[in-house]
Amino acid sequence: MKRRISVTIVAALAASGLTLSACSRSDGGVAGPAGAEKASPWVRPPMIDRVMRDGAVLIVRGAADPNARVVLRAPDVAAVAVNADAAGRFEMRLPPLHGDVRLTPEVQVGEDAAISPETLVVIQGGAGPVALIAAGQPTVRLDGSGVLNAVDSDGSTLVVSGPAGPKAPVVTIGGGAASVAPTARGQWKAMVGRAGGATITVDGQSFDYPGDAGGSGLSIARAGQGWRIVWPVAPGGHQSAWLPDRAGR
Repeated sequence: MKRRISVTIVAALAASGLTLSACSRSDGGVAGPAGAEKASPWVRPPMIDRVMRDGAVLIVRGAADPNARVVLRAPDVAAVAVNADAAGRFEMRLPPLHGDVRLTPEVQVGEDAAISPETLVVIQGGAGPVALIAAGQPTVRLDGSGVLNAVDSDGSTLVVSGPAGPKAPVVTIGGGAASVAPTARGQWKAMVGRAGGATITVDGQSFDYPGDAGGSGLSIARAGQGWRIVWPVAPGGHQSAWLPDRAGR
């Protein structure tokens, strides 16, 4: 039987002393530390860093070990695989997608696999947001630029994030100034201890965050002027990511 090797992640928010809860994969959520096996020392999971559209096709680019076999898997969708080049870069073209699709990146080496802690979410076949979600980490948007990428919540803490620029943005949440700090993947983040709806302002642009939403399973739905992804965490919790609409979409 094929053996899969999960990868334990360290929450990107640990430096601030606060983290979102970790997710379990038991019911279709994203991978997380709970119950993860020890990672193989010779297999590194892939990292997706860009998604582009070419007509009805999405082109996914990223990095892995040199010459690694990179695979994207999704429920009810044929797996897509490609070999990374000698520098570890890979590019794969996805078939036209319909509805909301979750794809799990992994690297295969023989019968072993290193599964990424991130899940690639494509909403409405790419007509909606495209993002990477992961337990305890700010959501990474891949569908164009904007001053605000996402608002993540575990029901008690909000994590607001966006693309880093030459200087830190001015961010207010619910009328109060928020402290901004750099984080991984070329982003900034700001945190506040609340979960309800609030007006979030980034460099003068305002967004009406509709608030957190719980649930026992994974769901993707419209919420205010954006989309909300909710997935379960163990034990008995959840994490959500609100993705504001991009201009012109």
